[in-house]
Amino acid sequence: MQDFGENIQQAHNEKLGRHLVAGMSIEPGETLLEERPLLVTPHWECGQLKCAQCLQESYVICRRCQVYPLCMDCTQHDSFECEFFASGSGKDICKDLLIKNYGICGLLKLLLLLEDPATRGDCQGLIEHPVNLEEHRHGEGMWQEHEEQVVRPLIESGLLGVLPSQQLSSDLLHAYCIRIDSNAFEVTARDGDTLKGVFVCGASLPHHCVPNVVVALDEQFNMKLYAAVPLQPGDIIYNSYTNPLMGTSQRQHQLRLSRRLECTCSRCLDPTEMGTHMSSMKCRECDEGYAVCEVDANGRPGDWSCLQCQALLPAASVHQLLAEVGGSLVEARGDLQVYESLLTQYKSMLHPNHFLLLDIKQNIASILRAAVLMNSMEQPCKKLLARRVELCSDLLPVCRAVVPGLSKLYAIGLFEYLMALQELVDIQFAESDLDKKGYVAQLRIASQVAKEALDLLRYEPENSAEGYLSDRISIELERIDSDLKKYGR
Repeated sequence: MQDFGENIQQAHNEKLGRHLVAGMSIEPGETLLEERPLLVTPHWECGQLKCAQCLQESYVICRRCQVYPLCMDCTQHDSFECEFFASGSGKDICKDLLIKNYGICGLLKLLLLLEDPATRGDCQGLIEHPVNLEEHRHGEGMWQEHEEQVVRPLIESGLLGVLPSQQLSSDLLHAYCIRIDSNAFEVTARDGDTLKGVFVCGASLPHHCVPNVVVALDEQFNMKLYAAVPLQPGDIIYNSYTNPLMGTSQRQHQLRLSRRLECTCSRCLDPTEMGTHMSSMKCRECDEGYAVCEVDANGRPGDWSCLQCQALLPAASVHQLLAEVGGSLVEARGDLQVYESLLTQYKSMLHPNHFLLLDIKQNIASILRAAVLMNSMEQPCKKLLARRVELCSDLLPVCRAVVPGLSKLYAIGLFEYLMALQELVDIQFAESDLDKKGYVAQLRIASQVAKEALDLLRYEPENSAEGYLSDRISIELERIDSDLKKYGR
């Protein structure tokens, strides 16, 4: 299932458990790990049957086992699964098991992998991962959803009775659901639907909000981990399991829910978030200062203090403001003017890089991009195109700072900026708002942006979303270079 590079070693300590460390000096782009998924499954709440073989939408059932869905192009699926329900221990289980309870699909697949002697060993790294059931049972999270959509239907199906050697119980089934969620990466099917790919090793790396590896997933859901930055012997290999464009409190909340983890990485302990000020508030006492969250000796957050004048901002008022802005974002519902109004309303209260302002800017840029793609603006307004360029430009420094080294986040940001810039300058040149000299200058900027994006994506698999993005950027770069030859003389 896993293929470890010779440049890494397995290690263990009390805090991190089993983990990986660099065994030698490693350069950015060097492959550290390649892994096939243990299983790929729809999300628990998925109601649309998926083909057991290719995971496309399904409207027929396997003729042999009469349980697993197939698509019109696939005539068979995993032989052990099929035989189990056709003539094996599960032959008397109700045939509409998955039709009535498709949410159990992922857990059922894991149980049959454990039942099959040929694949049982592949699951050991997953099922040995410790789970504190009481913490999950009484905390926030997916316990109730697991109970209603997966555990209870599976128990009521009678399946536990035909898998006696596994000694299954309600708690053990919940533990398996938690392990599936904790070791899952979102992968994309050929039809564009999102699925969960469960990886025993690649998804169990320790977390750091500033990762030193890049996770690449190809169309067959195979994973490749490669170094994002230079690594020295003994460096721990870290991945990130949060959105890097979230502020510290939001990242930590997500980690508590998804991985029961209190993060104390360098970014979380830095009140300025690596100088980005993504959670900083505008000081209410001075014109130039920004307030950051004070943390006591035990790591508990307190009030907010201005870095300029040391004036205090009560934590309660900060939380109230953040809740207000978050609620307004939900109510905006894709309305461009509402987002612009929110940006105007709150920019005097938050740092320009505050994650909520960045969220608003991303929403505005996405609306403008969609409007152009759908040709809803028959003659695209140069003012709106310039606005999109400005917003994309605002996002780039933050993307660069929060994911250093080889960064897909920054590469995608560069691509969005490139497309916005090219569309704007092409119109400006066509309408004589730019002379030839000005147009060439902008083309040279676009060329550098395209080359930088391609450089960041050069280690991505060709048959991945990022690989296809590289192809698109290459085509755009060829067009830019052609225009430079034409007008740059």
